[in-house]
Amino acid sequence: MRAYAAQAAVPEATYVNENGTDPATLNLRELDGKVVGLGGEPMPRAQVALFSENGHALLGTVVSDRQGKFRFDKIEKGLYRVVARVEGLCPANVPVKVGSGFLAKRHLIITMRPKDLDTCSYGVAK
Repeated sequence: MRAYAAQAAVPEATYVNENGTDPATLNLRELDGKVVGLGGEPMPRAQVALFSENGHALLGTVVSDRQGKFRFDKIEKGLYRVVARVEGLCPANVPVKVGSGFLAKRHLIITMRPKDLDTCSYGVAK
């Protein structure tokens, strides 16, 4: 498997949840995807952090590449939170369940939104 962005510890990666209501958990086989803006344009250099669902312990961080792509390698099955941040935009907090290989190959698409809108940034599985 090819890693789109290097995994590295980023000290400022902190858990944050600005969702008004918690979104539904997304089912994925692997944890990779893309960070985009409202118009669908790639968002390079977005900080994407992976946290455990229980206790919200930081498990790793990556930075999206020039096409907005990111990937976490060797993620065990289980429940997680993906928190994406872009300076000046509302952070995304996406609950995900990494499951078995029978799930369709889908990617996490995180759409970043300005802070002044009624809803915050969000993720979908496509």
